Order: sequence, then C-alpha cells, then structure tokens
Amino acid sequence: MIPARYGASRFPGKLMQDLGGKPVIVRTYEAAKETELFDEVYVVTDSDVIFQEIEMNGGKAIMSKKEHDCGSDRIAEAVEFMDVDIVVNVQGDEPFTSKEGLEQVLRVFDGPDAEKIDLASLMTEIHDWKEISDPNCVKVIVDKESFALYFSRSPIPYPRDKNAAMQYYKHKGIYAFRKQAILDFYRLPMRSLEAVEKIECIRYLEYGKNIKMAISNTQGIEIDTPEDLVRANKVLKESKKETVNNKYRNFPMVPKVVFGQGCFDQLSSILAPQRKDKAPFIFLVDKVFKKEQALIDRINLRFNDKLIFVSSEEEPKTTQVDQIVKDIKAEFTFKPSGIIGIGGGTILDLAKAVSIMLTNKGSAADYQGWDLVKTKAVYHVGVPTISGTGAEVSRTTVLTGPVKKLGINSDFTPFDQVILDPDLTVGVPKNQWFYTGMDCFIHCVESLNGTFLNAFSQSYGEKAYDLCMEIFVGEELSEEESRGKLMMASWHGGMSIAYSQVGVAHAMSYGLSYVLGTKHGIGNCIVFDHLEEFYPKDVILFKKMVKKHQVEIPKNLCSNLSEEQLETMIDIALSLVPLWENALGDNWETIMTREKLKALYLKM
Repeated sequence: MIPARYGASRFPGKLMQDLGGKPVIVRTYEAAKETELFDEVYVVTDSDVIFQEIEMNGGKAIMSKKEHDCGSDRIAEAVEFMDVDIVVNVQGDEPFTSKEGLEQVLRVFDGPDAEKIDLASLMTEIHDWKEISDPNCVKVIVDKESFALYFSRSPIPYPRDKNAAMQYYKHKGIYAFRKQAILDFYRLPMRSLEAVEKIECIRYLEYGKNIKMAISNTQGIEIDTPEDLVRANKVLKESKKETVNNKYRNFPMVPKVVFGQGCFDQLSSILAPQRKDKAPFIFLVDKVFKKEQALIDRINLRFNDKLIFVSSEEEPKTTQVDQIVKDIKAEFTFKPSGIIGIGGGTILDLAKAVSIMLTNKGSAADYQGWDLVKTKAVYHVGVPTISGTGAEVSRTTVLTGPVKKLGINSDFTPFDQVILDPDLTVGVPKNQWFYTGMDCFIHCVESLNGTFLNAFSQSYGEKAYDLCMEIFVGEELSEEESRGKLMMASWHGGMSIAYSQVGVAHAMSYGLSYVLGTKHGIGNCIVFDHLEEFYPKDVILFKKMVKKHQVEIPKNLCSNLSEEQLETMIDIALSLVPLWENALGDNWETIMTREKLKALYLKM
C-alpha cells in the first residue's frame, strides 16, 4: 500500500512532480511493483488527480473515503475488509525504493521472535551531524534485540560527551504491519508524544506495540523538497542500465601470493605483521582435516587464536556466515586481526564472507549482489587445499541465501594474501579432483566463448585452458606436476572470469544447487554434459575427459522434481542476468526462454 496525499505540507503536489518523464507517485508504484514481492500493489489516495494518474498508467488505486491525519490511517481504511496477512507501507515520495530493503523488512517475520512483532521497519546508518540534527530526518534508537525504543526528530541519544562513539540511525519510511496491528492503530486516538513529534509510528510505542527494526544499507532519495526533486532527476538521468557487461573493469587483484611446495609453512611469518594487540586470528578449516594433526600443528596457533572446523558437505549459506560472525563477536572483545580460510571453495567463500560481515552490519543476505559492500573487510587469507574452484582469486563469495543463490561481489571480497601450496592437495578423492578440475575447465570455456571477452581475460583463460588439456587429456605429467599445474590453472581460470564472466553452465548449476543442494563442481559437470548447443567442441572434449578418467556423471537429478521446485530452479537461473548476457548477448531472453530452460533441466 502506497499512501499518497496530494497536499504535503513541505512540498505540496510533490507526488505529481515530473521525475524523468513520469510523476513521482508513478515511479514509486512501478518500483514497488517491479520487486515482484507482493500479491497486490495499490496507491491509496485522497486525490482524484493521483487516482486517475495511477489508473491511466495501468496501476491500481483506492480512493480514501475519509479525511485522515496520516498514511497509516489511510491504509487501515483500505485493508479493513481485505483478506491479507502482511501489509507493507511504502512511502509515495520514495521512487527509488529497492527490492533489497523491502526483502529485509519482510524477512523479520521469519525470525525466531516473529510472534512478538506487530510491525517491522527499516533504519539506515547516518554519520553527518547536519543530517543527525535535521528535524526532517527522523532518528530511531533500539534495544539489544533491535526493537524500537523511540523515534524523534531530535538527535537521539543526545551526545553530552562529544567524544563518545555513537552510531545514529535514520528511520526509513517503509513499514510491514500485521493486519491487526494497523487496524488497532486506526482505532486508537493520537496521544501527546505523536502529536508533538508528528511521527505516526510513535503511536504504536505509546500503546505497547512491538516494532522490530532491520538495518538497510541501500540509499534512496526521498522527495521532501524541490531540491530533492532536482537531485532525483539528476540521478535518474545519469543512471543508465548497469550490467557487468561494461567496457572497462577496474577491479582489485589479490595483492600478495606465494606459490610452491611447502610454502604453507610461511603462514606464521606472513601473519605476524598483521597481528593486533589482543585481537585473535580466526582459522576456518575444512572439517576433513580434523584428524590430520600434522597439518593442524603447522598452523601454529598463538595467544587467543581460534581454530573453527567447518563442514564443506553443503554449499555455504548466508545463515552459516551470520552464525559464525555472531559467535566470534560473542567470544572476543576485539575485532579479529584476520580470517584465514584453509580448504576448498566452500571454506574460502566462507572466509571471505565472514571477513566482510565482521565490519558490515546486518545479514550476509543483505550484500548478495554487485558492489553492495561499503566497508573494508578485516584482513583475510586464502589457503586452497583443492584446485579448480578459482575461489582463491575471485572477487565474489557465492552464498545460498533465503531467496537466492548469489555472490557477494565487491572490491573488498578478494583475499589480501593467498598461499598456493600444491602439497596441500595430496589425497583429494579422485571424483572431487575431477569435478573441481572441470569447474576450472568450464570457467575457461565460458569466459573464452563469452561476449564479455577482452584481451586481458583471454590471456588468462587460454593459459588455464591449455593447462587443463595437459592435466586431463595428456599423458606425460607426474602426479606432482599435475598438482602444481592444476593449482595454476585454477588461479588463471579465476583471473579470466574475474575480468569477464561465466555463462550457461554456472547459471543453471546455481539453480540445481539452490533447490537440490548440489555441490558446485559436480553441478557444473551435470549441466555441461547437456550443453552441446552452446559449447559444441568443448562438450565433446568434456565427455572424452569423463571417459578417460572413468568418472560417473550423476543422472536423473531432476526426474522427481515437483512443478514448484522446477519453477524455483528456473527463477534462480534466470535471475543471473550478467551470466546470460556474457553467454548469449543482449538479446539472451529471446534465446533462453523459460520453456527452453525447463527442457534442459528435464534432460538431467
């Protein structure tokens, strides 16, 4: 529900002002609709002009029957006889409302304290004292469980001690109500605090309702003044459709890497200069090494360092990251000196994500996407014990979240240091060695055949491809040589996709992983086995490698899927737009239709 009053006190008629060729209220309606989070989206208004504008643009509008003091009252009247569970209030003057923010506010109703929550809302960090002091900026303070204590136009808390460290939060005008809560609000009279502050959510607090707050890191523009409108038009004009398919890539690389047999023993001397007083190093180590005491002894724990064994049986999840971060913060007073990941792609992705979430507030799920991380991660080191994933060089950390499988892709994700010791890959089971090696091979194929390809990514991709040919097709290499070359193939393959992109196999593998929990390397092999149409020469070569190494590619994974599971799988795959753009070009949607994708999955 988008309450829309024509006669706003600070900027009358603002909702009908032009924003990039459309009225502000139409932009807000379309933004809410495009999130695809809601069964219905309505504008609720007291204005014939707004009502007609929304309907003329194909939207749904409801006319208020009565005069109302606030948007919540207007919404309550509209939903009183509707069959709904959760009602979300999106402010009409927020045309840049994001899906991420709305997902965050809805997600609190899935938490363990959901029964206590009458409504949920968003807050965002603010640092500028001018904004903190601005009465047009509503501040909020919360308790330790993130339930709102009070909202105010004044700076709260007041900084009597100017040197005291305090994080201030601005209230963002998005609410999610239980239907009964908003009906209660409608029937309860305004009390003095709400009347003084002119902040409607205070009424809930005054009557003992519980408001759960979530932190949002997305920044929009509220149209409160004519100056805001000018700024919004400028932003809209300057913002073009941004995809990963851009001409220039200015990404950071891993600044330090050491390679060679036995170089793992350099770990202690590498970490020593990074150690901070009383701040531990946290080692996330694959659980398969729990009984390998010789390796554990080489880690050389010091002072209050902590070693955490993590299972790599399942793909890493945002909830798993959040729990590890929560446990670290509960145990240690000081932020860790660094996070060291020792294991395969799952462990390396977890190490990158944990290092990010120790310095960025909220859930790891809030940062799934491109360039959402704003604060530098703690120092982090990657030590791969399986070759092929490319995770050691990657700019992303792939996580399965509550609604999607997607990487945290940012400038702060790459490791600060990588240790490449081929000896650590001794004893990897044959199937696992093959699946992760094929992940590297598929990286190369998708990069070299993609529309994003440039000379930089091509040079890395071709080298990695040639190394894969030596390892998986040739006959001359010893096991020791093979280990070293596969480690370098993984590095070069990761560099190639960092500066281009993967393609069809990875997009479809993400769908398998999200729905069925299929591990990434094996998922890529299952999919790639059926992609002759897209990569004909290399699929033939892949089948030859499978036969040569006597590996069984699992079949019939999708034979017993429900229609709902299949549709979810398709949704996840199709959401990875940059991958499809790289694989099939700008008109990829006309090539990879839902029907086509469904047929491919059913082959599996």
